[in-house]
Amino acid sequence: MILPKYLAVQAYLESTGIAFADMKYIEPLLEAMLESKEITAEAGREILGHKSDVARTIYNLFQHIGIMKSRVTQETAEEHYSLTNFGRFLLESKKPKQSIVQPLTPFFLTWLPFKIYLRFLLQNPGADLNEIRTTLGSQVVKHTTDVKNLKISDMITRGAYMPFNEMVIGKVLGNIGEYLGLVTREKVNGPCYLSPLGKYVTVSIDMQNFQFKNLDQSLNPLQLALLDFIDRGISNIIVFADESNLNGLRQFNKTLEESEYVKQILHIIYNKSKFNALMSTDSAYWSCTKQFSNLTYDQIKVMEFNSKIMDYLEV
Repeated sequence: MILPKYLAVQAYLESTGIAFADMKYIEPLLEAMLESKEITAEAGREILGHKSDVARTIYNLFQHIGIMKSRVTQETAEEHYSLTNFGRFLLESKKPKQSIVQPLTPFFLTWLPFKIYLRFLLQNPGADLNEIRTTLGSQVVKHTTDVKNLKISDMITRGAYMPFNEMVIGKVLGNIGEYLGLVTREKVNGPCYLSPLGKYVTVSIDMQNFQFKNLDQSLNPLQLALLDFIDRGISNIIVFADESNLNGLRQFNKTLEESEYVKQILHIIYNKSKFNALMSTDSAYWSCTKQFSNLTYDQIKVMEFNSKIMDYLEV
């Protein structure tokens, strides 16, 4: 299973700060959140009886899957966590005998690290922790190392296996898969298999089209998309962006050439526009808001997007 750079980097960003997904931690924290409007990391530690940051790692997981939001008070710099309205609605609608994480299945199935994990097991039934780490984790290390070396991110300061390191595979991805009835494991380290339900669900996961939150404000998505296209061997690229982003991308491309990162001759056409996009014959990136960006490797989707761009240019 090959992870394009954009997916590998985003999978890392969507898993920062997580370490555990044990039900003995998840249940009491979710139940406490249902009873309160907000909860703090300190309150979470008291609930779990831990002096460590286990509660915070669970909160980070909840934020990554989109059921929780946080705010920091200016006076004390204390972080407060609360459920999103839809997250609260789903949990409050839970059936009496239903697992507390079961209503959250749609959120987990939109979480990139979990989607990649399930697709890998579909393609490699019986894979163990070491195989997942070696195959997926090594790719994330390579791509995050590239980003670190190019110094285009404040958050990525080293190459990392996350989320496909031993702890996250065993204690987060594997646990969630079991809780949702999608994965079976003989041991924590594997071998791992998709259940019949897991196979049915995983087949429907679209690995050609993605929407991302811009989680790293220092990392320009246009630059990351350009790196992704280059890694895929694409040499003919059309760019749409405002003057500032066009100039920035020209300079970034020059830096790549000087660092010998680019192995092929690039032909880039720059177009001034009010939106940001990169296009090739089989890949397309575009931003729909300041909060979200889209990427597709689906040739049909690319054709559809290209036609919309042409309509825009003719107006």
